[in-house]
Amino acid sequence: MDKVVVSTQELAAVPNTPEGPGRLEPKLPPVISWWVKLALSPLTLVLPLLCLVTIVLRASTRNQPSRIKHAWTAFLSTLLIISGFMTSAAAVLSVAFVPLPAVVSKGISDLDERTIFPSLPSTDVMSGTAVATNLKPLVAVITPARRLWFSHQETMSGELGAGILLRANSEGYLFATARHVVDGLNWSGRANSRALVAMASGAWAGADVVAHHKHLDLALLWVPRESGHSDFVQPIASATDGEDVFVIGHPEGLKFTISNGMVSRVDQGSLFQISAPISPGNSGGPVFDNKGNLLGIVVFKMDRNVDPNAENLNFAVRADTLLSDSDWEFTGNGRQRLAEFASINSRGNISGGKSQPTAR
Repeated sequence: MDKVVVSTQELAAVPNTPEGPGRLEPKLPPVISWWVKLALSPLTLVLPLLCLVTIVLRASTRNQPSRIKHAWTAFLSTLLIISGFMTSAAAVLSVAFVPLPAVVSKGISDLDERTIFPSLPSTDVMSGTAVATNLKPLVAVITPARRLWFSHQETMSGELGAGILLRANSEGYLFATARHVVDGLNWSGRANSRALVAMASGAWAGADVVAHHKHLDLALLWVPRESGHSDFVQPIASATDGEDVFVIGHPEGLKFTISNGMVSRVDQGSLFQISAPISPGNSGGPVFDNKGNLLGIVVFKMDRNVDPNAENLNFAVRADTLLSDSDWEFTGNGRQRLAEFASINSRGNISGGKSQPTAR
């Protein structure tokens, strides 16, 4: 094929075509009138209704030309996106500002309504049945308090421990538990100052952590009283080698389980060893003698995963360490509450208020 060459002179000889007005494309009327858009716009406030209208309009335009179908699809998609954002924002705001049903009450109704506490220590040796009848109602379920992100309401955590009622009066209730049961960090990153307490009914009440022991695994909780005026003080005694003991707690979530054994070993320290079986959930629970005296607070067991030879080696903190206010870190009225309890125990003025005969 011959090569065609066009010179610059030939190009210059070509006359310029004057530019005239561009070709005007015909402007079509909008597929969806403004008043239709205005009428459908409020449906963004009701997403389910908008979805229903979208389905109906899509079905009615399925046989229309492509221009009409695309226009309706774009308009309805825009409405659905806007409605989705508005619905999501409304849901978040409702969770953030609308109060949720409270799961924690201010007081412990089980104890507020109680007018009779067991008279302790018992004058006679109690059987296992009598211990369960008289002493289980004095044991609490303890869990660290957690706050919800939006409402900051208190709710229970997944960790359970036990606690023992030390004192009840017209002002409130003093409980003892193991420090590790309530220790930890709250939602703000600070050490927990709140816990939740429940008795046999399972209704949760908020409690202040009013004392942490500096060296021992002990903590004190205080729950204000809403009603009633009955009085109770838990007697304390020292453990002796070989005596029978009863442990009440919530091993593996089995609430208010009682087990028995004996004091296996007492040394000069703050701990003593027991043979009564314990498991996670018993921590903070009481160790009673057969007359209802509090001998200790369950704190730990030897882990067989660490030492395969460990068999039923369980330990409790001596309860008489509760009678001294030294080596405690107090908050609120913790020092006053512990001093009142220790003073009554030191005088031996132990009473269950309106006493009831101790079951045998």
